[in-house]
Amino acid sequence: MAHDDKYQLNAANVLEEEPSSQSPQNGSVDETLVYAQTRTRRLFNEKQLFAFSLVYMGSWNAVGGNMYYGMYNGGPLAWLISYIIIFAGVTCQSASFGELASIQPVAGAQYYWTHHFAPASSKRLLTWLQGWVTWTAYVSMMASGNNYNIAIIEGLISLNNPDYVVVGWRTTLISLSLLIFSTLLNIYAFRIVPWFELLACVFNICLFLIVVVVFYAMAPRNSAEMFTMTNVSSGWDNYFVASHIGSLSNIWLFIGFENVIHMGEETKKAKKIVPRALFWSIFTNGALGFVMIITLLICMPPVDTLLNSASPIVAILLHVTGSVKVSTAITAGLIVLNQSATIGVVSSVSRLTWAWARDGGLPQYFSYVDARHHIPLRAVVLTSTLVGMLTLLNLGSATYIALGAITSLSSMAMYLSYGMILAVVVYARLTRGIELGQWHWGKWGIYLNIAALVYTVYALIWFPFPQTVPVNAENMNYSGPVLGVVFIGAISLWFMRARIHWDGPNRGVADEVLQHGD
Repeated sequence: MAHDDKYQLNAANVLEEEPSSQSPQNGSVDETLVYAQTRTRRLFNEKQLFAFSLVYMGSWNAVGGNMYYGMYNGGPLAWLISYIIIFAGVTCQSASFGELASIQPVAGAQYYWTHHFAPASSKRLLTWLQGWVTWTAYVSMMASGNNYNIAIIEGLISLNNPDYVVVGWRTTLISLSLLIFSTLLNIYAFRIVPWFELLACVFNICLFLIVVVVFYAMAPRNSAEMFTMTNVSSGWDNYFVASHIGSLSNIWLFIGFENVIHMGEETKKAKKIVPRALFWSIFTNGALGFVMIITLLICMPPVDTLLNSASPIVAILLHVTGSVKVSTAITAGLIVLNQSATIGVVSSVSRLTWAWARDGGLPQYFSYVDARHHIPLRAVVLTSTLVGMLTLLNLGSATYIALGAITSLSSMAMYLSYGMILAVVVYARLTRGIELGQWHWGKWGIYLNIAALVYTVYALIWFPFPQTVPVNAENMNYSGPVLGVVFIGAISLWFMRARIHWDGPNRGVADEVLQHGD
């Protein structure tokens, strides 16, 4: 990253220094500390960042693996309709966030935006809550994504070895191995990550075309009745409620869509590139996902077969190809894409952790950027360690309940953070107006913001509902109670310390990042 002469002069003195114990707030700039917290390299260009986001989300290749709850609650009809509605809602969300990214493309953007647009009377408290909710959402999403890939891997193992038994210690070992691989790559070879993700993006598109051709060439066709078929296997007697609960299968496909914004401080011409990469990668993901849903509805086996399978996508591939070898090859390709996404997740979540630390939410020890590798090394290690600890919940059957609570938390917390941002942005646009960046929607921006807010709030209603009734300890949806614990903890910290000693995001760091961003 380019720096003014004063930062270049300081560089020799701080390359191996620890950051001081006091973080400058609200424009009081300790130049040595600011340099130590911002000395990352701007490695990503527009194509690489677009590829990073496209692979990170991987909507089309996650559709089949994530369809279980859509089939369980609602069936094919609701699954298709909910996808169309969610795609429209997420398009409005990404359009809105693109405008904001053009103003402030920084790591930890969600709470920066909240602080920038919220009413002065509640600015600090809302920003504090936003920071904790967003960080919790991303860490739990990382645990959820890692577990998703393990489910496909074990489904593939079961396909080739019917005697394989899925037990907690095996799942944990596989999960930890993949997490360690992604972490080490992010630490020791981060310079190749932009190129790796670009290569993975090319592979993503090629595999998509291969899968679609294979499906239409080899699969038996379903009748048109498949598109109007309904199914509720969960015990809910109200189809409207059941179908909305099942729609979470499609909502999960786009959770964390704004991930590339956290890479803004490592992107060239960030105010221009980040919003474009964000919006168009999400739109492309959604379009590819829609094609995949139509393809699956035309070619998939009966719903009961999917609900009784270890992995829906593996069962679909075996039904389509009739060959274990071909199914294995395609599934292996999907696993590679999922692992590529995990590498991006580690990058993005660790940048959020780094930002939240340098802004006083987490211990400042984790705000340090390693002088040798030019990455927030300590934040990477902290993030992966936390996810590794959550992965240990796979050990033992009873702990699946706890892991389910953590992973389901990601969707609810993420949408709550979206709702907070959109609410303060709509408020700001209606009361005092906002100064837009290089990339914006002009007069249509406010309407996109309102549409995104309405969709976000409506989706939030359904997150706490249990997938199955009657409810017991094993099938209860714990996301609401767990999020409540997060809020209690954040509010407790606010009254114990932050209300007096925390003044909001570090403007000295933000100004330095934005000044050298283009």
